[in-house]
Amino acid sequence: RGFFFSPDKGAGIPPADPAMVKGKAFRKQWKEARKPLRKRASSRVKSAHRASFEDRQKQKRELEQVKAKSKELQQEKKEVKKLKAKKREEKKKRKEENAIKSGQYQVIKKTEKVRKWHKNARKMLRTMGPEQIERLVQKNQY
Repeated sequence: RGFFFSPDKGAGIPPADPAMVKGKAFRKQWKEARKPLRKRASSRVKSAHRASFEDRQKQKRELEQVKAKSKELQQEKKEVKKLKAKKREEKKKRKEENAIKSGQYQVIKKTEKVRKWHKNARKMLRTMGPEQIERLVQKNQY
């Protein structure tokens, strides 16, 4: 038993799988593909064009101006938003106060049955301070 070497057998025929070339059987293809991309930073060719110091400083100043302007605009937008929100809140408060003033109210002194009411009726119920109740009672007397 033994292997016999025949020089004419398989000479010049490429292997079926390029990964199965002698010594490359267990190499990972994704790693092999990335190898030429990995180089030392020192071996990379530096770009020929680089802006002068003055140009870079000028660009930096322009960028700072643009940033300052955008910040200012954002601040203005924020102020407008706050004012609108404040107006909305005040309007809502006024509306509620007017609804309370113009509405028909009854003062409930016996509150034992309130728990038996259905949910919507309980939602309509309002708790008020004694001075508000006094005003309502006086308003209803006239």
